[in-house]
Amino acid sequence: MIRLPMYAAFSLLATASAAYYAFSSREQFYPAMVYLSTSKICFVLLLNTGLVAMCVAWQLARRLFLGSLREAEVERLNEQSWREVIEILFAVTIFRQDFSVSFLAMVAALLLVKALHWLAQKRVEYIETTPSVPLLSHIRIVSFMVFLLTVDCLFLSNSLRSLIQKREASVAIFFSFEYTILATSTLSTFVKYIFYVSDMLMEGQWERKAVYTFYLELISDLVHLSLYMLFFIAIFLNYGVPLHLIRELYETFRSFRIRIADYIRYRKITSNMNERFPEATSEELDASDATCIICREEMTTAKKLLCGHLFHVHCLRSWLERQHTCPTCRAPIVPADNGRAASSRQHGAQAGVQPVLYL
Repeated sequence: MIRLPMYAAFSLLATASAAYYAFSSREQFYPAMVYLSTSKICFVLLLNTGLVAMCVAWQLARRLFLGSLREAEVERLNEQSWREVIEILFAVTIFRQDFSVSFLAMVAALLLVKALHWLAQKRVEYIETTPSVPLLSHIRIVSFMVFLLTVDCLFLSNSLRSLIQKREASVAIFFSFEYTILATSTLSTFVKYIFYVSDMLMEGQWERKAVYTFYLELISDLVHLSLYMLFFIAIFLNYGVPLHLIRELYETFRSFRIRIADYIRYRKITSNMNERFPEATSEELDASDATCIICREEMTTAKKLLCGHLFHVHCLRSWLERQHTCPTCRAPIVPADNGRAASSRQHGAQAGVQPVLYL
């Protein structure tokens, strides 16, 4: 397999040879440029060199901000790339009347910028789950996200300017939408990283981190869903059904629906925590490890789940913002009605009384 440096060297050599032949045979600048722009072989060589230059710039940005990639990042890059290429091909069929060299270059740039965004999100996830991260890694990831946000804004402003000047539906709609999505995703990732750093500075004792993270993801999904719907309507009215958007629109709607359901379930469970989860007795605390598995701190008071495990009330509340299963045994935390029925069965069994089912 030919590596990028070797391929770039061959491409540069071939392009330089074509340019030398054009200027040596025409002897003047304008005729030489006409020859380079009209000759199919020269055009292909110049286009190939431009694509190689973008790939080299992508590699330099990746090495500067991320260094060597981990295996999980490479896997995500490969999976996402194939999917995005297929969706871009669908988009090209919609905007086929706008197909040109500049359109092809913008599509290639969009794919490369998207790949950098995938790597940034994956690297932030890795940092959040790693106990100790060097200061240099924090500086690089912050610089990387600022760089990506700057690139997104530059491409977005260029697309919006083109859209305003033409005052009609064009391929600029597509690029405006794509870079708006990328910019909002970068902002969401950056704010999530700020939450992580704030929690780290508080030595993991920021109780509201999960709440703010949940609301951030909810708002992000709502913004993305709104953008996808607006873009879908705009493309449908001007070009027809945008097939490349159907999957993204469905996945965004599904993610938003799941987050809304999780929020409703969380509010229902935490609205009556004192009634739903009884206080653990001193005997139960002594019989257990008396260490909250969520925060790893000793418990003097605790709430008891239906499965019998004990946790701090504030730790349990933070846990329920993200999960709805027991942190220890992964048993589901039963909704309100079922929870009362299960509690009645538990108390009835302890007292030797036939349990009563609430219908």
